[in-house]
Amino acid sequence: MLDHCSDNFGYMMSFGSIAGYCYVLFNIRGLLSAGPAWYQTLLIMLYVLVIGFLFYPLFACLTTSWVFVGSILGLGYCTFWLYVHFMLVINCPNGGENGLTGQEIAKQIPVLVCTIGLAFRYLYVLIRNSIRAIKARSAGPFIERVERRKYGTPYNIQYVKNLLAGTKLYQNMSFDALDGEPSWKTKIRALLRQYIYVNDPTLKYSPRIIGIFTVALICSYQFGIIIVLGSYQLEKLVQFLYPNTTAEGNSTVDDSGCSFLRLMVNTVNVSALLSFILHIQPFALDREDRNAVFVLSDSMAYAGSQIAYILWGYIIVWAVLLLTFFALAYLIVLPVFGLISRDVLKYMWNLLSGVLIFYAFTLLQKLFCRGLLQTRISVDSQRKQDTSVILALDNRKIFHNVTYFTFFFYIVLGLFGCLLTIIKGMILGIMYLSRLDKCGLVNGFETWDKGYMNYVSFLHFEECHRHPVWLVFCDILIDCMPQNRNQARLNTYGTVDDVSTDVTYSSSWTALVRPRRRWLKAYTMVRNPSVRAKQIEADYDTLEDIDITDLSDQAIIDVSNTDLPNTGVAHHDQTVMHMDHNDKSVLV
Repeated sequence: MLDHCSDNFGYMMSFGSIAGYCYVLFNIRGLLSAGPAWYQTLLIMLYVLVIGFLFYPLFACLTTSWVFVGSILGLGYCTFWLYVHFMLVINCPNGGENGLTGQEIAKQIPVLVCTIGLAFRYLYVLIRNSIRAIKARSAGPFIERVERRKYGTPYNIQYVKNLLAGTKLYQNMSFDALDGEPSWKTKIRALLRQYIYVNDPTLKYSPRIIGIFTVALICSYQFGIIIVLGSYQLEKLVQFLYPNTTAEGNSTVDDSGCSFLRLMVNTVNVSALLSFILHIQPFALDREDRNAVFVLSDSMAYAGSQIAYILWGYIIVWAVLLLTFFALAYLIVLPVFGLISRDVLKYMWNLLSGVLIFYAFTLLQKLFCRGLLQTRISVDSQRKQDTSVILALDNRKIFHNVTYFTFFFYIVLGLFGCLLTIIKGMILGIMYLSRLDKCGLVNGFETWDKGYMNYVSFLHFEECHRHPVWLVFCDILIDCMPQNRNQARLNTYGTVDDVSTDVTYSSSWTALVRPRRRWLKAYTMVRNPSVRAKQIEADYDTLEDIDITDLSDQAIIDVSNTDLPNTGVAHHDQTVMHMDHNDKSVLV
C-alpha cells in the first residue's frame, strides 16, 4: 500500500469487489449460532480472517512482480467471483425470506461493476504482454519480472520541479481565466474544476485513501438502498397506527407525492452526509512528537476505523433524524391539528419563549454596544470616506452601569445559552461523527479520540513514506551510489576503457583534496586553544565530542603562505576560515 507506483484503478476495483462482504460484517450476528458473547466474538474474528484469505489472491495478483502470471491467475480468480455474484443475484434476488423486493439486485450492482472492471484490468495486462511477446518474437515478456527501480514517480518529479521553480502546481481553468470563446468541453472542465474538484497534475492519491472511500461509498449506497426500500413499508405502518386517516377509494395521501417526498428526503440526506464525511484536511498534523510504535499502530487502524465511523455515522444520523421528526410530530404537528392533547404545546411554548427572550436580549445588547463605541472616519486612496467602529468607549460610566446589571441578567438567561450549547454540541457531534479529521472532544483531550488519533497517525506515516521531495531525493542518492554511477558512465561513454579512465581521474582528484582538508582541520585545532585542550583522535576524522560552545561568535583564522608548511597541496595566498558555534561541518 506504500508503493507510489501502484495501480490506483486496480486497487479501487479490488476494494469495490469486496465491499459487499464488508457490509455483511455489520450484520454478521444474524449468521452466528447461539452461544456466549466471547464465543460469538471469536467467531466474528474468524469470519473476518476467512474473508481476508478469500480475497487475498486478488490483491496478490495485482501487486506481484510476475506480471503475466499474475494477470492470468487474477483473471481466473476474478471470473470465479463474478460467477458467484451473478448466481447470488439470480437465485436470491430479494435477499432471503425477510428481504425486500429487489434488495439483492440493487445492492450487488456496484460490486458487479467493480468486479467486471477488475477483470478487464487483468485482461488488458494479459493482452499487452502477449502483444509485446509477439512483436519481440520471444518468450521474455511472459516470464519477465518487473521490479521497481525508482521510488519517485513522474508526479513527484513534477512536484519537485514546480517547487524549485516557484511555479503554480496546476493551471487556473475557472470561468474568469478562460480566454476567447471556449468550447463546451472546456466549459465543462472549468465548471468541474471551479465547483467540484481541482485536478493537480503533481498529485496521486494513496491507494489506502482510494480503497477506504470506495468501500465506504459502496457500503453507504447499500445502506441507502435498504432504507429506501424499507421506507415503502412505512405506509402500512401509518395505516395500522392511524386507520382513520385514509379511507377506501378516497385516500387523503397522494402516492406520487409520498414517493417524491421520500426521494427528496433520501437525496438531501445522502448529499448532506457526503458533504460532511468526504473532506480531508491533509495538513492537520499533531504537533507533539509521538512514539513511532503508536504512530504505526494507529495508522494501520485508520482504514477500518474510517469505514466503521462512516457507516455507523450513517446509521446514527438516520436514527437521530427519525427520532427528531417523531418528536416534532408529537410535540408540534399532532397537537396543532388536535390529534393529541394540546397540553404539550404549553411546555414547548415556555421553552421557546425563553429562547426568544434570550436572543432578543442579545440583539439589544449588540445594538447598545454599537452606539456605545466610538466611530472613526478614514479616507481611502480614492478619497472616499469609510466609517469603522473602533474599540474605544464614549462613556465609561454607562458601560460600568450596564455591565453591572447584565451580570444579573445573564445568571438567568445563561441557562438557555447552556441548553443551546448542549443541543448544538449534540447536533454537530452526530452530524460530524464520520469526519475523523475533526476531533469530537475539546482542546487538550484530542488523544482520547481514538478515531482522530488514527487519522493523524495515518497522515504522519504517509508523510514519512510518501513525501515527494523525500522520494525524489532518495532516487538521487541511489543514482549516486558507486555501482549505479559506473553503470551510468557505461551508458554514457559506451566502453569499459573510458569508464576506467574517468574513475581513475575522479580517484586522483579525491586523493589531492583529502590531504588539504585534513591539514586545515589540524591547523584549526592548533589555532583554537579550547579545542586543542580536548582529547582528540590523532587522525582528526571524528570530532563529535568536541565542545566549542565556549568559543567566540566567530573564529577567524588567517592562513598565509609563511604559516603553512610545504604540504605539496596547492592553496591560495590567504585563506580565511569562519567557524560558527552551531556549525561543526567545517571541522569534519
